[in-house]
Amino acid sequence: MKFSSRELVLSAITGMAVLVGLSYWLGKPKLDTWKELAANQEALERRIELSERIIDQKGEWEQRLAALRTKLSGYPGDRDVTADYLRILERVANENDLNLVRRRSGREKSHGDLYELGIDCTWEAELGPLVRFLHALEQENVTMDIEDLTIALVAGSDGRLKGDFTLICVYTRDAGAEPAGLRPLPP
Repeated sequence: MKFSSRELVLSAITGMAVLVGLSYWLGKPKLDTWKELAANQEALERRIELSERIIDQKGEWEQRLAALRTKLSGYPGDRDVTADYLRILERVANENDLNLVRRRSGREKSHGDLYELGIDCTWEAELGPLVRFLHALEQENVTMDIEDLTIALVAGSDGRLKGDFTLICVYTRDAGAEPAGLRPLPP
């Protein structure tokens, strides 16, 4: 059997099309895997760069940790700390003319060696006393942080604000530790 030149060209084109299709069908999963590996390699290189920068900043992180440890209070394991933190909160609020309408302490949560106590508060004040209160709370020699601060205008008043916040108190528990940075309660 003899093929004409037209049939040979069509056979060659068909063979090439089948070869290209078969190559795509077999190579596409490998190409996707290759792209995924390249993306993973880039992500790992970025993580390595970040880790190296953190390691280079080790001294700075150690200084920050030491500063934080000086503010971290230690309490005996059986002592209730709620009264101490409520007393600090009341004192700072009174010194800065912030009216605490309601205070409700939550349960103590353990995070390994650290303990956390949340105190939900409803407040009322003008903007100046609120800012002074937040700044004074930051200057206290204990580890406390404001979370979920909401602010709204009091209806019918001129410039008076109200809202809620959660005061998060962080401390440690030791068998014989005395509170660092807190004044002892009077007998």
